[in-house]
Amino acid sequence: MDSKVCLVNVFWLGDRRFTFDEYENDRLYFLKKQIECLQTYKHNLTKIIFLFNIEPDQYHLLSKVFDITPKHIQGAEVEIIIRKNVGLSYGAWSDTFKQYKSKYDYYVFNEDDYFFVQHNWDKYLVNKYNSYDDCGYLCMATHEAMGWNQYRKHAASSIGMASCENLMKIYNRYGKLPSLDEKLEGVDGNYEGWGDIQIRFGFVFFEFGLNVYDVRDDYAVLFQKHSPDGSIPNWVFHSWNDKFLSVNKDYLEKNYKYWICNDLEFRKEYETSTRDEAWGYYQQQKKYYEELPEGWMKRKI
Repeated sequence: MDSKVCLVNVFWLGDRRFTFDEYENDRLYFLKKQIECLQTYKHNLTKIIFLFNIEPDQYHLLSKVFDITPKHIQGAEVEIIIRKNVGLSYGAWSDTFKQYKSKYDYYVFNEDDYFFVQHNWDKYLVNKYNSYDDCGYLCMATHEAMGWNQYRKHAASSIGMASCENLMKIYNRYGKLPSLDEKLEGVDGNYEGWGDIQIRFGFVFFEFGLNVYDVRDDYAVLFQKHSPDGSIPNWVFHSWNDKFLSVNKDYLEKNYKYWICNDLEFRKEYETSTRDEAWGYYQQQKKYYEELPEGWMKRKI
């Protein structure tokens, strides 16, 4: 693969919404697992960036971070970046792109608790991305226009890839990629606005005549989200495929149960919206489907 691909993997060492004993006992659990997967599954990455969003009470962990992180993995240079914990992963992705821009042809944006588990996964992403004439962002799963997302098609899982060329279109207009500029604290100390920034991060590509695609043609995706009744901790998107591309830590531990999402937009027979259709839904503030009298949903054409 001739393209220069940079993986930007964002880490968090603080408390999590979904925690477990291994992480509570070792805050470097995800770093170790990322290194393990990147050493196990073949790739041809040019650069790997491990970026840590850090709070002052986590500084004591950094010496260990540098101790256990190799300088190269399968020929790719590994760089560690430490930044103030501002803007979630989106702020980290934006800052990284602002720093490197055209040095790399493609950027893969990932978070520490998701792992690529197919050999040559980077080549797959590049080829899949370029198989579309208007791909702005290639993610793991897409959400179509609905009322709750203000009729903005976007990445249901923001993990994915974009070309430098298309990212520069966004950067040249806004001076950054969509991200939170500051930390807005709620009563529980969590970020406010994270849900909307995820939507804006994916939807911004439509402003430039581009679409957002996912990997449904080839791979299933294991996503950490509780089932509607709360009894199952994982969802599977694109369940008709027999191999996963992106997984969470439960897959690595061989201890996972999952809920199969069967909403209309996640069914095998569903054809995702074109850029113009998605843009039209947004302009008209309409859902991507219409409800039939029998209680079924039908995709709008």
